[in-house]
Amino acid sequence: DIKIDDLAGPELFHILNARGLNIPFIFITAYGSIKDAVSYIKEGAVDYITKPIDYPYLKRTIARLLKSRENRSMLGKGRYLVGSSQVMKKLYKRIDTVASTTATVLISGESGTGKELVARAIHARSKRKNRPFIPVNCSAISTGLLESELFGYEKGSFTGALKQKKGLFEASDLGTIFLDEISEIDPSIQVKLLRVLQEQHFTRVGGTEFVSVDVRILAATNKDLLELIKTGSFREDLYYRLNVIPIHIPPLREHMDDIPELVNYFTKRICQREQLAIPKIEDGFIKRLQSYKWPGNTRELENLIERILILNNPSVLEPEYLDSESFFNENDYSHRTSERDRIIKALRLCRGNKTETAKVLGIPRRTLYHKIHRYAIEKEDYGVV
Repeated sequence: DIKIDDLAGPELFHILNARGLNIPFIFITAYGSIKDAVSYIKEGAVDYITKPIDYPYLKRTIARLLKSRENRSMLGKGRYLVGSSQVMKKLYKRIDTVASTTATVLISGESGTGKELVARAIHARSKRKNRPFIPVNCSAISTGLLESELFGYEKGSFTGALKQKKGLFEASDLGTIFLDEISEIDPSIQVKLLRVLQEQHFTRVGGTEFVSVDVRILAATNKDLLELIKTGSFREDLYYRLNVIPIHIPPLREHMDDIPELVNYFTKRICQREQLAIPKIEDGFIKRLQSYKWPGNTRELENLIERILILNNPSVLEPEYLDSESFFNENDYSHRTSERDRIIKALRLCRGNKTETAKVLGIPRRTLYHKIHRYAIEKEDYGVV
């Protein structure tokens, strides 16, 4: 309903859409106007019904939506932003504000905070939502390959280039490209990316003709780009082109009151996927989780819940399940955070080779694997092809 005592229907509609949760909405109101109806339909509502309600029509509309495989898939399997704290509401409002524009957005935040989820939520709320959304992990592709992946190449431009290949920018035409870990892009490619932002065109590798595209660029980083500018590893002009609209995602330790909602969401999602019975969640379990600072952020929490559910298939999530997780018995958070950073740097140095990384760190390989899992370190954190 448009008029609700605690939360207006349109406000709820905007909050859920900003999270990337595209639930079908039907608005009902006794105060109908053509202007309002057109506005909500344009924003993505399915229908707008005035009172007195035509119940046969309403039932037919709901039945049609429930039969839609697309909507079932979206509701059952989709990933979206979770949390109702003030800091998350501020984030949703920011997403909602920028989504309908064409502005370039720079998303910042620590590893595991959900930068790609924010990018997907922006795309899902934009006018390009029915066009491609293409994510690119810039740290996971070597410099030599990244240029041809982004911009494509011409036939004969290098050994093995047997035919022309279109790049990801062309594949994103009229849609959105999400450049994750933008700080890892080599300066030589930064120049080309700057041209795309300025002119909306580029040349393929080995080509001379300009290729024009209409692409919205969303970028993300877990590093301080201003510091990288000082060291000369990131172009200042590119930074200001990317940072038109900044969005910062808070680390989990800054919104610990969202942990109950996150645990409920992860538990239901994982149990549905693995066909497990959904357990009850004890308050003591939640309180233990809230006593930890989560250097790996939401991703680390999700990995922990998944591990407990799959290994134990519990009927009740109790604090005892956390006793085997050694980090809940440690007090030195800064030590844990710096250790995670050291492991990531060593993995980058060794290009993901676990045996070499263990040697560099001076620990057994088994211990390394345990710490990688414990700190929720993913390949995207240390970037290998």
